[in-house]
Amino acid sequence: MEHVKTNGITLAVQAWPQAPAPPERTAVCIHGLTSNHTVWLSMADALAPRHRLVAYDLRGRGDSDKPASGYSLAIHGEDLRGLLDHLGLERATLMGHSLGAHIAVRFAAKHPERVARLVLFDGGLDVRAEVLDSLAPAVARLGVEFPSLEAFLDRLRTLPMFVGRWNDYLTRHFTYDVESTAGGVRSKVARHAIEEEVANLARTRLWVWHHRVQAPTLLLRAPDGLLTADDCLITQEEAEAMAHAIPRCRLVVVPGTNHYTVLLSAHDLVRREVAAFLAA
Repeated sequence: MEHVKTNGITLAVQAWPQAPAPPERTAVCIHGLTSNHTVWLSMADALAPRHRLVAYDLRGRGDSDKPASGYSLAIHGEDLRGLLDHLGLERATLMGHSLGAHIAVRFAAKHPERVARLVLFDGGLDVRAEVLDSLAPAVARLGVEFPSLEAFLDRLRTLPMFVGRWNDYLTRHFTYDVESTAGGVRSKVARHAIEEEVANLARTRLWVWHHRVQAPTLLLRAPDGLLTADDCLITQEEAEAMAHAIPRCRLVVVPGTNHYTVLLSAHDLVRREVAAFLAA
């Protein structure tokens, strides 16, 4: 991994493949709230080496710096702009999942000259209060020490959103998520970062940016719930309204997936749609 200084911090960055590629074949990938760059392994397997994917750990996550404050869409956007400058990308495709889609939408609206295309995985819309309830298990693990990596993964496998859906991508993703402690392992995600992030998201109104997005956009919606059968993060009505508000947006519903597995799986429809969109 490369460590890139931007906006006063250092970000951990991974690329597939390592070698640089032309800007039109490079996508910069932004993960979700309590996630990390490995959420993009499935897309890397599907798209590289024809396309180069550059993914990074957001501030407060993974192996990136974890400052005491500075967790908002605006500040993440400044981090992203610095990363694009470091990579020498005047214009790039942005791919975002969940919070990463939020960051990508705001950035594309604020800096249209820097964004060639947008791929949004189950995100980019204002967060309803009940959505945060669905993410409670992801937040609950933060700061908790588990006796071993195996115990940590075993606990995750029992959560409703993963029962019957566990796969190697999830194993690799959550294995990177933890760091060793004197008594076992715990998540690398800084709880203070998520608390500030969630407070800022509650005051954010992303819908004011949608009509300002100029880049062609692909929106992928996961219809399955997390804790229950239907507590999805974006309803069909919300997704249709968002696709209508973004001038050049195409909505694709990915059946049989939830907020996690729409990206952390090898779904044929996702791979076909993203590959075709990037090739257009």
